[in-house]
Amino acid sequence: MIQLPEKVFTDLRFIKNRNRVSLSPVVDRFASRHLAPLLARPAEITTLFGILPGSRSLALASLLKLSQASGRSVVYVTTGTPEADTLASEASLFIDPARIVVLPEMDGIPYEWSRHDMVLSGRRIRALDRLLSSDPILLIVPAGAFLRRLPDPQLWQSRTVILKKGQTIEPRLLMEQLVAIGYHRSERVEGPGEFCLKGSLLDVYAVQSDRPVRVDFFDIEVESLREFDPESQRSLKPVESVKILPASEAIADEKGLAKLKQAIAKAKFSDDLRRPDWLDEQGEIKAANGRDQAGLEELLPLISPYRSVIDLFSVAPVLTFDSDGAALDRALRVEREYDTLYERESEVRITVSPDDLLFRDAAILLDRDNDAAEEIQRIVFHSHHTDLDTGEVAASDIPIREPSTFSGRMTEFRKRALEILEAGGSVIITSPYTAQIQRISGILKSESVPHEAVEWSGPDTKLSSSARDSSGGSSRIVLVQSLRETGFELPEERLYLWTDSDIFGRSYKKRMRFKKTGSAPIDSYLDLREGDVIVHINHGVGRFVKLERMKAAGRERDFLVLEYAEQDRLFVPLDQISMVQKYVAPESNPQLDHLGRASFKKIREKVEKNIEAFAEELIQIYAARAKKQGYAFPADTVWQEEFEAEFPFDETPDQLMAIQAAKEDMEAPRPMDRLICGDVGYGKTEVAIRTVFKAVMGGKQAVVICPTTILALQHFKNFRERFANFPVRVDWVSRFRTPGEIRRIKESLASGEVDVVIGTHALLAKDVKIRNLGLLVIDEEQRFGVVHKEALKKLKTQVDVLTLSATPIPRTLHLSLTGIRDLSVIQTPPRDRKPVQTFVLEDSDAALIEAVHRELERGGQIFYLHNRIQSLDMVGARLRMLLPELRFTTLHGQMHEDDIEQILLDFTERKFDLLLTTAIIENGIDIPNVNTLIVDRADQFGLSQLYQIRGRVGRSSRQAYAYFFHQGSKVLTEQAMKRLNTLLEYQELGSGFKVAMRDLEIRGAGNVLGKEQSGDIIQVGYELYIKLLDNAVKRLKGEELEIEVRCTVNLNTDFFLSEEYIEDTRQRIEFYKRFEAARTEEEVAALAEEMKDRFGPPDKAGEVFVLVERIRTLGSLCGFENIYEEGELIHFKAGESFRVPIQHMIEILKKNLGFFVRDGKNNVLYFKAPQASQKGASKQPVSHDAILQSLLVAMRALTAPLQEQLAAKAG
Repeated sequence: MIQLPEKVFTDLRFIKNRNRVSLSPVVDRFASRHLAPLLARPAEITTLFGILPGSRSLALASLLKLSQASGRSVVYVTTGTPEADTLASEASLFIDPARIVVLPEMDGIPYEWSRHDMVLSGRRIRALDRLLSSDPILLIVPAGAFLRRLPDPQLWQSRTVILKKGQTIEPRLLMEQLVAIGYHRSERVEGPGEFCLKGSLLDVYAVQSDRPVRVDFFDIEVESLREFDPESQRSLKPVESVKILPASEAIADEKGLAKLKQAIAKAKFSDDLRRPDWLDEQGEIKAANGRDQAGLEELLPLISPYRSVIDLFSVAPVLTFDSDGAALDRALRVEREYDTLYERESEVRITVSPDDLLFRDAAILLDRDNDAAEEIQRIVFHSHHTDLDTGEVAASDIPIREPSTFSGRMTEFRKRALEILEAGGSVIITSPYTAQIQRISGILKSESVPHEAVEWSGPDTKLSSSARDSSGGSSRIVLVQSLRETGFELPEERLYLWTDSDIFGRSYKKRMRFKKTGSAPIDSYLDLREGDVIVHINHGVGRFVKLERMKAAGRERDFLVLEYAEQDRLFVPLDQISMVQKYVAPESNPQLDHLGRASFKKIREKVEKNIEAFAEELIQIYAARAKKQGYAFPADTVWQEEFEAEFPFDETPDQLMAIQAAKEDMEAPRPMDRLICGDVGYGKTEVAIRTVFKAVMGGKQAVVICPTTILALQHFKNFRERFANFPVRVDWVSRFRTPGEIRRIKESLASGEVDVVIGTHALLAKDVKIRNLGLLVIDEEQRFGVVHKEALKKLKTQVDVLTLSATPIPRTLHLSLTGIRDLSVIQTPPRDRKPVQTFVLEDSDAALIEAVHRELERGGQIFYLHNRIQSLDMVGARLRMLLPELRFTTLHGQMHEDDIEQILLDFTERKFDLLLTTAIIENGIDIPNVNTLIVDRADQFGLSQLYQIRGRVGRSSRQAYAYFFHQGSKVLTEQAMKRLNTLLEYQELGSGFKVAMRDLEIRGAGNVLGKEQSGDIIQVGYELYIKLLDNAVKRLKGEELEIEVRCTVNLNTDFFLSEEYIEDTRQRIEFYKRFEAARTEEEVAALAEEMKDRFGPPDKAGEVFVLVERIRTLGSLCGFENIYEEGELIHFKAGESFRVPIQHMIEILKKNLGFFVRDGKNNVLYFKAPQASQKGASKQPVSHDAILQSLLVAMRALTAPLQEQLAAKAG
C-alpha cells in the first residue's frame, strides 16, 4: 500500500466530512473570488474570460449561487438539445439536479401539421412546469426553443390533474378531464399520453413521467395509487399522489376551438386555403383528443398572444451564452427557416405570421455586440483570456486550466494522480460507461491508489465507508458515472476534473438514455385480432373471426370462432385454446384449409418428415465436429484484457454471453462453428473483433469474409480503429484495391506478416495462401452465391468459424436448436440507443427542403426512399429543381452488382449528400453518417418493413430523424394511417414494436434454417413448426418428450371472463391462453393475482373461472383426460399418462374427501361432495360453489406427491 501524507486526508478542500463529498464549498469560493466582483458592476453585458468548455458547469453553478439571493434564475442558451442535455449532465456535479431544467426544442417542421413525439412533449411541459415555480433554477435552453414563443401557461396550468390517495372524483369525470388535456384512451396503456379504464381501475401514463400509474377506485374515492410496468402491466410500488400534466403546452377544449373558429372567420383567410381536419364538424367531436390537433400551436396566437421564455420568469433571469456566436447563428437560422416556410405555406394553408410565434428579440439578446437589451443582465463566456476580435483583455485572471491528457499512457496517469494526492489535491474522474469506470478503478487498484467509485446524486454526494482509508480519512480520487465532454483543472482549489477521454485519448458521445423496463417480450397471442390468420394443430390454417359466448349444456362459455375455406366455421372451447396459434410466416396471406379434409394432415406429416431429416443432419454434423481435432487457443492474455477494456461502451448481457461462448469454443480442442444472430448495431462486430484478437494473440491469422465491398470496408475501418494501440496488422482486399496492392497483401498473408485480412469472396481464390489460418469470420453467409458457399464449406472444415447474421431470430428457435447448433442470439439493443424521431407528414416541397437542409447543415447524409424504379427519374428531377446544390445519386436493385457496390462506396466516402434509393437499403446497410431518412409514399409499406427501413438510421451518437411522407390524409386507407400512427406511438417500445420485430425474426428464422425449412414454415406457421422441431430434436437426442395432458372440463357452471371485467377482447384471449398454459396451481394463483392487479377484483364469473382453472390444472397434473359433471357426481376419466401413485390413491380413497371408484370402471374416478352433518331438521342443499371448493381441497390432497415432485425438480 502506498503511504500518503496524513495531510492528504485531513486538509479536505472539497470534502465536508469523512463520508460526504461536497463541491459546494468550491462553488462558493469560486463565485465570491472570481464572479462576484464582475457581477457587481452595473454593465448590462459582461464577458467572463477564461471559462473553458469543461468548466462552464462550474461557472453556471457559481452564477446561480450569486443570483439566487435576489430570486433570479440563470438561463444558458446552447445551439441544440443534445448540447443542452450534455451540459445538464455536467452541471449536476455542482448543482442539485432538481434545480437543473432543460427545455428541448420542439420537433417537426414549422407550419407542417404533424403530430409531436409524446416523450418530447412530456419533456417540454415538465420543463415549463418546473420553470414556473418560484425557486431560482438553471434553465438550459437550445437557441431554437429560446426563440420560440409559448402559449400562455394559464391555458394548461389550470387544467393539470393532481390525484391523491383518499381524494374523491368520479372516474368518468376524470376520463373526460384526461381527454380534454390531450390524453388518448387505449385498450392497454403502453406509452406516454395514454389512459385506460378497467372496472374500478384507471391506468394513466402522464407525459412527463417515467412510469404509468394505476389508480384504484372504491366507488368515487381514490383508494390507492401505484406505479406499474408498461410492458408486463404489473404493479411496481405504491405512490401517494400523481401529477398529470397536459399532453402538450398547446391545447384547446371545445370552447377554445369554437373561439378559434370565430377568430379564423374574423381573420378572413381565403376559402382556398387548407384548414386542419379537426376544425370541421366531425373534427369538433374529436377535438377533445389533443392527438387530433396537429398544428394547433401555430394557430392559437389568433385567440391568445404567446409569450417568450424570459416572460415566464417572475424575476428577470441572468442570461448566459458562449462568445463563439454559435447560439446566435442557430437563432438566426431558425428565424430564416420560419420566414421561408411561412412565405410558402401561407399560400396553401391558414396560419399565423412568424412574428406571432417567434421572440424576435432573442437574436438581439444573443448578440454580444448589441447592448440594446437593457433590462436583461447578460454574461458571455469566453474560453480565452483575450478577445482576439475586440482586443478586450480579462479584467481578472480566472485560473482554470485545460485538463491533463494521457492518451492511454497509464504509467503517466498513475504517477500524476499520486502527485496530486501527495500535494493534498483531489481528482474527480468521470465516464458515462460502467465499463470505463471499472477499467479506471482496476488501473488504480493495480498500484494501490486509494479511490472510490460513487453514484453521484448532486454536489453533496455521500461516500460509502469503503472510501475511508486506513488512516481514517476519505479517498481523494472519486470515480463518477456521468457524461462530460471534457474536464478542467482548478489549481487554486487543488481540484482536478478529468474525463475518461482525457485519460484514454478516445473521444465519443454517449446517447441520451431511453428509459425502459426489462420485462419479458410479449408473446404472439397478445396480438390476435379479428381477421388474423391462425393455425389449428389438427385442422390447419384458418382465420380468427371473433370471441363468442354460447350456451353449451345449459352453461355459458366463450369460444374462439374460426373460419376456414368455403366459409366453414369451427368453434374452439377455451380448454383447447392452446391448439390455436397465430399464423406467423414470411408469407402473410396463405390459403385457408378445408375443414374435414385430410389435406392439412398430409402437409403436417410431410413437414414433420422434413424436420426430422433436417434435425438428424444437424445432429450428425454437430457430432462429427465434436470428434474432430482442432486447435485449442490459450486462455485470455493480459493484452486481451487490456484490449477489451478499451471498448468504451457498456456491453449488453447478450453480447457478453456471445463473447464468452465464442471464447470457450476457441479454447476447446474441437473446431468452433458458432453463429451469432442480431440486428445491425446490436454489437455483433465487437464479438468478432474480440475473437479475432484472441486468435492473433494465440499465434494464428484470421480472415473476415463479407458478401459486399461496402461491408468489407466498414469492417476494415472498425477493426483498424480497435486494433490501433496494439501490434496487430490489419489489411483488406477487394476489387477496389490495385493489382499491386492485392499482390503485396497475398505475399504478406503467405509469409504471416498480415495478422488479419478482411475482404470479399476474392479471398476464396485459389492463389490466396494463408500461412497459419486459425479463425474464419463470415458475415452474412446467406448472401453469398452457391459457388462461394461451397468454397466456404471447404474452408470451414479446417479452422474455427464464427458466422454473423444481421437478421434477428426468435428466442424459441434458439432454444430448439440448443445442443445441435452452436448459436448465440443478441436481442438486447444497446442500452443508450436513442429513439429515432419520427414524423408522419403530408408530402410537400417545403417539408422536403427543410428535412434535407437540416441534415446537411450538421454535415450528415440522407436516405430518400422511393420504391418504384419506374418513377425514380421523376423524383430525381424534383430534387434537382427544389435543391439545385444537392449532391445525390440513385440506387436500385436492377443495377449490376458492381455498380451497386461502387455507388454505396462513393456514398460512404461522402461523395454524395443524398442517396435516392428503393427498398434495397432495407438489409445490410450501415452508414453511421446517415441520420435522416425520408420515405416517399410510406402508406404503401408494411409495418415490419417500415420498422426495418427506419432502423437504417440512428446508428451513431447523433439524433436521427425519419420522415414518412404520404400524399394526403384523404386518400389514406384506415389501415395505412394506423400503421403510420403505430410508428409514431411506439418508436422503441410497446407491442407494436414487438409485433414488427417478430415479423423480422421469422424472416431471420428462414435465413438460419435454410430455403427448404423456410417453405415448411410457410405451410404450417412458425409456432407449430417450432413445436414440431423441438419434439424432433428431443426424440433424436433420446430425451424424454413431455406429453402435455390438458384435460377438458365440463362442469355445471359458467366458464368465462366477462367483457365487463376485461373489456378488451385481445387481453381476454391473452388470459385465456395463459391460464390454459399454466402447469401448476401456483401459476394459476399468480395469474389470478396479476389479473386482479391489472383489472381489479374479479366479478362472480371471474372468481368461478379461476376456481375451475385451479381444478383443471390439478386434473391435468394427475393425467386426467376429462372432468365432467352428471347429476350429483363429477367424473374424472384417466388417460394413458395417469400419474398418481397407486398407494397414494388407496390412501385418498380411504379418507372422507368425496372420491370413490366403481367396479368395472377402472379408468374413472368419481367425486361427490361430502355432506356437512346437520342435526335436527332436513339437510340444506350444498351450493355448487361449495361443491367446487370441496373438490379443490380434495384435488390438492390427490396431487400432493406430484406437487412435491415438481417442487423437488424446480429446486
